[in-house]
Amino acid sequence: MAQLRSNDSPYEHHDQKIMALSRLLKALRSTTTPEEAMTLALDHVHQELAFEVAWIGRYDRINQRLLTKGCHSPSQMRSIRTMINLTSGDVMEQVVIQQRPLIVADLQNEIRAGEWGTIAKQLALQSAIIFPIKHQDVCFGLLVLASPDWGKSASLGERSYLAIVMGELAEALHHFEADQQRQQTKRLDQPLLGLIGSLGNLPDVDSQLKEVLREVQRFISPHRARIFWFEPKGNYFWQRMPALALRPTTQEPDPNAHIAVDEVRGLYQALCNQQLVVVVESKGALKTIVSDRLMQHIHAQSLLVAPISQQGDLIGFVSVEGNLPRIWKEVEKQFLIGAAQLLSLALPAATARESSRQIELDLHLTTGVIQGIHGDADWQHTLQTCFTVLQARLAIQQFFVLLFNPDRNGYDLCFQSQASRPRGVPMLWPCLDDVDWQMLERSPSAVSIDSLSTNLKLMAWRPYLLELGAQAVLISNVAPGQAPEGIVMICDRISRQWTSIEQSLFEAVARQIGVILHQWQLQRQLDQQQHVYESIQWGLQSLHKGLHSDQVEQVTLQHIMQLLQSSMVLLISWHPGSMTAEVTQVASQNASVQVKTNHPISIGADAVINWALQTDGMLPLTVEELPAETADWFTAPPGSRLLITALRTAPVHLVTGVIVVVSPPHWQWANHHLTIFKLLTSQLAWSRRHLSMTTMLTQQRQELENLNWYKHHRLEDLYRVLGKLAQDLDHLHGRDSTLSSDLQLLHGQIVAVLDTAEELLVGERWQLHNQYQTMPLVSLLNRLVERINPILEARQLWSKVHNESNVVLGGDMLKLELILYEVMAAACNRSPLGGRIDLWCRVLNLDWVELSITDDGNCPPRLIDELQQGHPLDVLAPSLLDGSPGLHLAICKMLIDQLGGEMSFSTLDDGRTHSRLLLPLAAYPDLTKPKPKTLLASSPENGKPSLT
Repeated sequence: MAQLRSNDSPYEHHDQKIMALSRLLKALRSTTTPEEAMTLALDHVHQELAFEVAWIGRYDRINQRLLTKGCHSPSQMRSIRTMINLTSGDVMEQVVIQQRPLIVADLQNEIRAGEWGTIAKQLALQSAIIFPIKHQDVCFGLLVLASPDWGKSASLGERSYLAIVMGELAEALHHFEADQQRQQTKRLDQPLLGLIGSLGNLPDVDSQLKEVLREVQRFISPHRARIFWFEPKGNYFWQRMPALALRPTTQEPDPNAHIAVDEVRGLYQALCNQQLVVVVESKGALKTIVSDRLMQHIHAQSLLVAPISQQGDLIGFVSVEGNLPRIWKEVEKQFLIGAAQLLSLALPAATARESSRQIELDLHLTTGVIQGIHGDADWQHTLQTCFTVLQARLAIQQFFVLLFNPDRNGYDLCFQSQASRPRGVPMLWPCLDDVDWQMLERSPSAVSIDSLSTNLKLMAWRPYLLELGAQAVLISNVAPGQAPEGIVMICDRISRQWTSIEQSLFEAVARQIGVILHQWQLQRQLDQQQHVYESIQWGLQSLHKGLHSDQVEQVTLQHIMQLLQSSMVLLISWHPGSMTAEVTQVASQNASVQVKTNHPISIGADAVINWALQTDGMLPLTVEELPAETADWFTAPPGSRLLITALRTAPVHLVTGVIVVVSPPHWQWANHHLTIFKLLTSQLAWSRRHLSMTTMLTQQRQELENLNWYKHHRLEDLYRVLGKLAQDLDHLHGRDSTLSSDLQLLHGQIVAVLDTAEELLVGERWQLHNQYQTMPLVSLLNRLVERINPILEARQLWSKVHNESNVVLGGDMLKLELILYEVMAAACNRSPLGGRIDLWCRVLNLDWVELSITDDGNCPPRLIDELQQGHPLDVLAPSLLDGSPGLHLAICKMLIDQLGGEMSFSTLDDGRTHSRLLLPLAAYPDLTKPKPKTLLASSPENGKPSLT
């Protein structure tokens, strides 16, 4: 430190230092801005310590830099720059991360000095002390003391002095930052909190009921709001408070309305079970809960009803009514529940005012506990008041309030206060043992421990309590009979026996603190539900915007990254049937996580993809669990946590994507974070599928329309050519009589073709139409053989038609001929060169004839299955029915079903492929039989199919 003056003794100088330090700490607590606090601390440090340069900077966590907030240096030195960037591995970053002071002997020659090395050379500085400004695990900035002298350091006393000053400065900066965050956060429970404060100041029940109705009317704005009270003697509800109406109407309800419980038994049971009854419109109300008669009786179309209870018994309900159908918002439901619960809590009890002096002391003790919780500061003040009164009444030394955190499987320390010599208290306490958990859950009163050294209770917390010096403990569950999620605990540093009066007083305080904890839990659940609601709303809005698939994916990843506060979110996707995948979308806010977006990833070999596909839901991992092959396309800092999930829709749909979330080490995802993540990924999966299907179907429709247009115009051209040819033949017929008969026959054939083409052009331009015709089976088979003969000759196939009847078929003969040709052509094309094809005809009865085609070709079993089952449920999945011959055969099967027939494919025992068609015969007016059920079997004697 600075040199002692010659006329001061060491003791006097030490006292002056202590007084100066005390004044500084007091001044730091009185500062109003962070800049004022940092300037005050810097001035004092520069005055007290013999360093030529004193610099202080605020740490910018987002941009990884230091912002100069003050500097003292000799006048001949130039001023230091306002922003100093932190580079990876430099000494400044080391102090920020490790949060420990660092002494540098020669700043100019320090290779890790970063920008401060340049500054040291400019200002001729050598030795330096870098001191962090930290609060708990948060670094708010750095203090740098530098000197031109080499190797200059600070004594132990000076380092202790710096630790005290910087610790107080960090505490002040922490409070400034917390105040700023609270001011920027919009509290959703202001009406409820205001209602809490107003209810506590009202003298009687009726005033409280009026205040609740007034707040309900102001917040929800229904047409009416009123309160009904339960009369147990007459077993009916009566209107205790007149209705507060939004505006007067001609059909106002009866102010003396009575509702018998027998008429609203369902509503009564629901209210006894503490349920909120919601009716959106009277016609859609569940008649088992709210009858139409009740809705007519109260002249309402929509309704919200919340129970009012006292000691678990129903004493009335709040009725919020609308004259028109109305969808009640979730926040309105939560407000009404909260208002009714607050009213239940605030109802005065006459016996409480006439009880003993101890109860009066308890009421006096808890005055102000149930007040508005406008922020963490009010929490601290209210609980500090409880500790002050308990300390005065019970002479305790320590006071703790803990709340169970299921995400961390332990208890968060919400508040702690100690009478003297404060000791460090862990912020997370471990979960209780099963025995202690059940003890606190079942005990109706507080649990006392007279001496920890001889008691085996609270074994999980025993090391913490002994380290804090506690000997006697009194602990209470704020909600007896329920899981000990909220705990209040007081301790004394000496062994003592807790009296029944002390336990009763402590229990009263614990119950009131439980109200605060419950209110805080409600607010936390409300915030989480609000996040889920906003995520649903965001997902629906994204769909309605009509974005492309890439845009939806990128926006969703950005949204997930913000909600989960992660370092990176990436999407691995692939096309159905593909063997490789790629990282197609990345949202990142941390450069330390690296991903190769154009690197092919094997779907069958990659661990991340396979783990996601094998897991039904979300799978948490650490980066150390990934195999080395994953480093080819993904790298992350050690300890990074991963959350992966496959983008699933329906069980029958193929998965074509995997989402990977990367978070910093030791990051814990809360349950509502996982709920939001599951919701967003499900929305993304369905959105991607919807957009893919829309794109595919639109493209297919456009292609079919183009093809139909093209073929139609080509057919028109053919029609015109044939028409011109018919006219020319007609002219030739008149000129040359020798060829008249041949020309007449040719002319008739061309005219028949023209008639058929005209029917197709006019009647079936954009849609198929069935025309009932009749034709002998022999004629149809002859036309089929004539049409298929070129294929038979080209592939040198042996064929034979087995037919012994000449029945008459009924239906659209043109389509039926094309179907038979397509089936026959498929059999020819899959048959080997020189193979054999047989066509068997058998009349089953007067209405049906069966055609069986057998060939030596090999038809894939998958094609037979898909033809039997139809197109797969997942239209995006690859299928053999997407192209020829599967597509053509599927079309034929669909057309034959429309014509009233039946088609099936199978493989015979000898390996041949069997195509079976069941065709209707020309109808007889006196007899109609159903389709016969036939079973095809291979005859080992002659190799012919036999039908049974």
